[in-house]
Amino acid sequence: MTMNNIKEKLKNLPKSPGVYVMKDVAGTIIYIGKAKNLKNRISSYFVGAHDAKVTAMVSHIADLEWFVVNTENDALFLEANLINKHKPKYNILLKDDKKFPYIQITSSGKIQVVRSNQGEGQIYGPYFNGIYVKYLMDIIRSIYHDDPVKAAEFLSGKRYDEVVAVMTNRMQQASALQQFELAIAYRNVLQMVGRLRNRSRIQATAEDANAFTLGACRELGEVLGLTKTPRKIECFDISHTDGEYVVSSMVVFVDGVADKNQYRRFRIKHGQGNNDFLSMKETLTRSLKHREWAYPDVIVIDGGKGQLSAVPKIDGVTYISLAERFELVFTTTQNEPIVLSRHSYALRLLQRIRDEAHRFAITYHKRLRDKIRV
Repeated sequence: MTMNNIKEKLKNLPKSPGVYVMKDVAGTIIYIGKAKNLKNRISSYFVGAHDAKVTAMVSHIADLEWFVVNTENDALFLEANLINKHKPKYNILLKDDKKFPYIQITSSGKIQVVRSNQGEGQIYGPYFNGIYVKYLMDIIRSIYHDDPVKAAEFLSGKRYDEVVAVMTNRMQQASALQQFELAIAYRNVLQMVGRLRNRSRIQATAEDANAFTLGACRELGEVLGLTKTPRKIECFDISHTDGEYVVSSMVVFVDGVADKNQYRRFRIKHGQGNNDFLSMKETLTRSLKHREWAYPDVIVIDGGKGQLSAVPKIDGVTYISLAERFELVFTTTQNEPIVLSRHSYALRLLQRIRDEAHRFAITYHKRLRDKIRV
């Protein structure tokens, strides 16, 4: 589409609330936004000066589409749904998110999204795994009109029934008007509220576990395709100096927290020097013979896919290896590695466990080496 065609579309834009979709020459959606007045908002991109990111985005716009809705509330939720569905390039770049989001209610009553749980007032979150902070903020804006007391009650696990009733009514109205994309948006909000309700129940029964460990374990279970959230995770590492003083370590995390009472260390006996595969096989075989130690849900070993060839098969135990260079996650159940976002809670948990196993192995190796050399 030429710029002249875009200008023709701009002339025909309605002054209604709605959501607009911008595409590049290949037809790929590059940005999605909402507007109280579609004509004014979309036209503003093509006049005046903008910052570098917006200027770059506008230079790639080759086509426009829009959805007219009845209210600004409808535009809020339709925009969030389409962004979550299509993940446009410039929505991500313009937000420039670096960490999982939280919602902060300051002492003055301001409600805002933040990227840390440090700060004054009340902070809720972090939000991830299908719980979208944008939906939550839109609920607070459209139902509670930024009332900090009601927002705090909602984010604390109350008022769910009220939100479900409002969203169900909006979904039914959109469906009756054959605004099906909007109806789907409200359905997705309802599903998210259900996940949020379940999350609140989990946190209520595990008050000692913080949001990181709960979220990380749950996310790890999901990416591994497990039927339940893994509770006990063991990690093994090998340490030696040019094949001498070969030792291995086992560290144990329960519900995402190190349990040092269950740590174990092994002095390798195979006598074949620098053979990490054989050392890992010996370590795992010896540890699993201790039936008085409860089997873990997940066993983590350092290294790439090849390291998994050393593992003995145990029913109910999932093996994964973490390749340090690119932090790829290999499993015995999938041919291709799992690539996790560097901001993923599951990846952070695996890195923490791997690093702890490495530290524990090196500490034992140095102690043994120094003792024998004396």
